[in-house]
Amino acid sequence: MKNKTSRTQQFLSLLTLGLIYPLNIIHELGHAFICSIYGQKYELILSIFERSNVTCAGNEINKTIYGIAGGAAVMIFMIGLLLVPQIRKNIGARISIISITFISFINAILEGFLFDFYNQNLFISETFLLLVLLSVFTIQWVVANRK
Repeated sequence: MKNKTSRTQQFLSLLTLGLIYPLNIIHELGHAFICSIYGQKYELILSIFERSNVTCAGNEINKTIYGIAGGAAVMIFMIGLLLVPQIRKNIGARISIISITFISFINAILEGFLFDFYNQNLFISETFLLLVLLSVFTIQWVVANRK
């Protein structure tokens, strides 16, 4: 029975991990929020499976705060999900949510403190983030299956 439960949880975990794509909308809303705090007009282009984007009209924003805001918005949303007992108790969902929260933290650091590098090297940045996400996800499942 443990093996079947484990496979069901792993499948649920993979489905939950798929939230990473629609979460790009929350990520971009985090950037838009900072633009609005600074009183800047902004253009928000949202897409579930393609690149979403926010462009602030002026240069009057703090790039570090702006960069951090995207990852921070996703982190806050995912931590909010972990506050729901049914989600927190489900190993499959919990592993994916922790993985996404961790990668959002790394994204906030990269995009916040290495803003120009991040944006000029999107393929490298996103590949790095994907590799970290999959590593964190896999490590958590290896540890969970050893228990």
